[in-house]
Amino acid sequence: MAWGVRACTQRDCARLREMVRDWVTLEPGPEPERELPSEEALCRELLEGQPPPVVLVAVGPPGGALGGFAVASWGFSTWRGPDLRLGELWVPPPLRGQGIEELLLRKVAQVAVAGGGSQLRVEAPGPWTPPLPPPPGVTDLARAEGWRPVTFGGATMARLGGTHPPGGAP
Repeated sequence: MAWGVRACTQRDCARLREMVRDWVTLEPGPEPERELPSEEALCRELLEGQPPPVVLVAVGPPGGALGGFAVASWGFSTWRGPDLRLGELWVPPPLRGQGIEELLLRKVAQVAVAGGGSQLRVEAPGPWTPPLPPPPGVTDLARAEGWRPVTFGGATMARLGGTHPPGGAP
């Protein structure tokens, strides 16, 4: 059985949470802004969020085990219309190099096309090495237009919005 990709379901939530925990533990990056949610809370956020994110899982041997995931969300550009924004794509290190990353990325692109998306936006840390060669038409916005992705999280986001984080001082 080869690897395949499908939408995440309730039965995937326990393994998906394990993979997120492993990702936080194994990969370098900023400290998480919050505690890892419970399996139930994560499942609710991923499957019932409003608007719902696009959550895909790689499924394969042996016995339909999960081998990675991708999480994307719909956005909108006044210049181009709706777009799909890939925020997370992760495959456990022992499974890398089997084409799972490419399968997930391709499926996210298929969802973008099927949903009428004008573009697929991918956020990547540092110099990105995509899981497949970039085809003609891929634009690195940092190089082409000087765009830099930034995030405002937690207390910084609350201050920017003129509010205060829960439990935070004014």
